[in-house]
Amino acid sequence: MGDRWNINDLRSSNPLPGTLVAPTDGAEMVLVPASEFIMGMDQEDINQIFMLDDRENPVYATETPARKIYLNSYYIDRYPVNNYQYRKFIESTGHREPMLLDHPDWGQPMQPVSFVGWDDARAYANWAGKALPTEEHWEKAGRGTDGRWWSWGPEFLPDRCNSREFGLQQSTEIGLFDMGISPYGCYDMCGNVWEMCEGEWLEGTLPMRGGCFLGSATFVRVTCRWTPEDTINGAHWLGFRCMKEVPVFN
Repeated sequence: MGDRWNINDLRSSNPLPGTLVAPTDGAEMVLVPASEFIMGMDQEDINQIFMLDDRENPVYATETPARKIYLNSYYIDRYPVNNYQYRKFIESTGHREPMLLDHPDWGQPMQPVSFVGWDDARAYANWAGKALPTEEHWEKAGRGTDGRWWSWGPEFLPDRCNSREFGLQQSTEIGLFDMGISPYGCYDMCGNVWEMCEGEWLEGTLPMRGGCFLGSATFVRVTCRWTPEDTINGAHWLGFRCMKEVPVFN
């Protein structure tokens, strides 16, 4: 397993630096400062989404109610974990290799790793000295504190993420959509690949967030929730990013 690195060992200033590089996997991480944020949607918002879709999707009902949640400071990967990083993890640990890692259309070094499940993602996070984000940590990183629907704001703009409207029908390299970053500087929080989180969705299933290249505008919102059929092996549209909490001293 990787070194159990401590954020305080990397601090060169107080307050906390806005970015850092995780020493094991080399991922750039951004600071999400401690504060309250609005999690979820109220029923009025959900009704507006139903009108945009011209149908009532019961999946969206799991986003209610909108509520204020306080989170302490933490760091989260600026980008989803890519194939290059995941290959380093495999070489270091002997972990199983995911399907498509060597595929020319899906296995490029800077594309998000896919066809991994929660146990794989947790093993990677443990090796990297990090963890999978909870839904709360993921949503705040993607949404900020103003209750926006997409990472860039309240209006869907099809050139700001890899969703169905973009028309590519597969994952892109990480970090291409500069205009679609979240308030804290995270890329690909809407579209590209769904991202695994810790928590529970319907009937105790594992939640994923952010939508993917197959999802429509309403399905790549930062509050949208879903789960895959196969949580062990994942899918070609499922990836993840990692986080690390900042120690709190009383």
